[in-house]
Amino acid sequence: MTTLITGGAGLIGSKVAERLLGAGESVVLLDVAAAPERTDPLVERFGEQLTVERGDVLGVGNLGAAVRRHGVDSILHLAYLLGAESNANPGLATQVNAVGTANVLDVARLFEVRRVVLASSIAVYGRDAMYPRDALPLTEDAPPWVAPGVPIYGGGKVYMEQLGAHYRAQYGLEVVGLRPSIVYGPGRRTGATGWVVVLIEDPALGRSVSVGFGDAKMSLVYVEDVADQFTAMLQAPSEAFAQRRFFNTGGDTCTMRELADVVRGIIPDASIEVAASGETDLAGLAASVSGDALEQAVGHRRRSLEEGVREHMNAARTGVGLAPLGT
Repeated sequence: MTTLITGGAGLIGSKVAERLLGAGESVVLLDVAAAPERTDPLVERFGEQLTVERGDVLGVGNLGAAVRRHGVDSILHLAYLLGAESNANPGLATQVNAVGTANVLDVARLFEVRRVVLASSIAVYGRDAMYPRDALPLTEDAPPWVAPGVPIYGGGKVYMEQLGAHYRAQYGLEVVGLRPSIVYGPGRRTGATGWVVVLIEDPALGRSVSVGFGDAKMSLVYVEDVADQFTAMLQAPSEAFAQRRFFNTGGDTCTMRELADVVRGIIPDASIEVAASGETDLAGLAASVSGDALEQAVGHRRRSLEEGVREHMNAARTGVGLAPLGT
């Protein structure tokens, strides 16, 4: 089996690659940016099982050549512009997030790829207050309102899912996908994650930290869980997707203050200051999101918030030569 991962040099893509390679599969990482700190260790460890190529998703010829050359069986599509970047560059976001996805699906159709897994987002939903109280936590059946703080990004994800449904209905291409909550983990400082990562990592490294958005609710999922979930989506039998094709990752609902309490529970003397300015959410993203359907489909259980935060802290510490925290 050979999997092509677009945006593969990123944090999530490289972690999925590590799992697939460890299972004996071959992987092609395609990315516009080089990230040798992530890809070089994988090349050293897995050798010819892994191919790293520079390229984007804006050219069908480029994608098709990679799929044909490596005999690709499945594609994980992670190449996209995040929320703030999409807001600032809507034209480029449309090219990368919408046209790029269409290119990936076209190539998959032309070369009869077995399965395409798309990275959607909880940004397809609106904030919790847009839904009836008894609809929370949101399941995959909740209507898409699009997170108001990231309309270009969220709207692009809705369109991505519609493209997937069209290619499935029109051409019989197996297209499934995940809607990740806010992803946190070492090295993940982009998107809505920046404040979260600082709040977790700085105390772990002995630093004082001051963060905002104290009362903002959010749905958090640890990066290792997301990598496990994407891997399971690539490897699961088609029967797992008989009932639905797009799944929430799920996440732990908390405010920034509550996350600070989790950090203090692990490091009691952590110096943390949390400010608030009346925010109720981050970028209008949903904060109460169910991951039950995915767990039932592929059997993956997410880490608890405390487990994920502790693991994140220890990864940050070992990354700079410090001993892991005790249990």
